[in-house]
Amino acid sequence: MSEIVSRAVSWRYYVEIDNVNAAEFTECNGLTVTRESKGITEGGRTNYEVKLPGRLSYSNVTLKRGLIDLVLLDWLLENAGTNTVLPTLRNITISLANESGETAFTWNIFHAYPVKWTGPQLKADSNELSMEELELAYTYFQIAKA
Repeated sequence: MSEIVSRAVSWRYYVEIDNVNAAEFTECNGLTVTRESKGITEGGRTNYEVKLPGRLSYSNVTLKRGLIDLVLLDWLLENAGTNTVLPTLRNITISLANESGETAFTWNIFHAYPVKWTGPQLKADSNELSMEELELAYTYFQIAKA
């Protein structure tokens, strides 16, 4: 049992932004895809509704880590104070790798842009590692198994 736990703790998520190694994260949340379902009532049928598949929607992804890198914050703030409101859309690759650096899975995220950055909570009376969070919106993702 402890061997399984030690293996799980050693997994890391590596992030590349436009094919440039950007950061190492310890958590990745929100890689979710949901298919809309539309109910249609057919004339004369009252005992059920026909369900048809609809569009896919993707939730925002949140990346967390204990080290601060202001390059990611700069991406969020890149057009602050200008007349340009659109952020630069970038392609992101999130790779799940073990402690030896062997990749198990890769998520290719397309047309991503930051929507929220949360800095670390600074507490003098705590031994916990301060975490930085970056939330990204994107159009869609694809999964590739190594």
